[in-house]
Amino acid sequence: MSAPRKPETVSFTIKTKYIWLIIGVLLCLLALAPVIASYLPSTSSSSSSGSSAPPSSSVAPNCANPCTIVIQNSLFGTVQPIIVKAGTTVTWANKDDLDHTTTSNSGIWNSGILDPGQSFTETFSTPGTYPYHCLIHPMTGTIEVVS
Repeated sequence: MSAPRKPETVSFTIKTKYIWLIIGVLLCLLALAPVIASYLPSTSSSSSSGSSAPPSSSVAPNCANPCTIVIQNSLFGTVQPIIVKAGTTVTWANKDDLDHTTTSNSGIWNSGILDPGQSFTETFSTPGTYPYHCLIHPMTGTIEVVS
């Protein structure tokens, strides 16, 4: 009669360099999350494709004509969304120490790079919701045009 067999054990070894590689990839993905999120459509009821259904005209504008949005501290103004009447000219003024852009999510406008002290102007004639972002930084904003 043969001796009873011992159960086999299986061992799994991960090299330390692979653990550091996985941690590095996860940290890179975590660092890019705000940039990726700024390009995703908003979860609000408004469309991010440009001129959507007009917001209710009972909404009072919070920026007169002409409207100036000051880019400072890596923010598009201090209030979001910016609500203007149809026909309003909006100017983005870069008062920050960094370069920025104002770029429509649907390609309606693109300021190009605005150095500190530069500005860009766009006139909004059609009621709707116009989301935009900075191509350089994870900054977003929305212009709502009411009739």
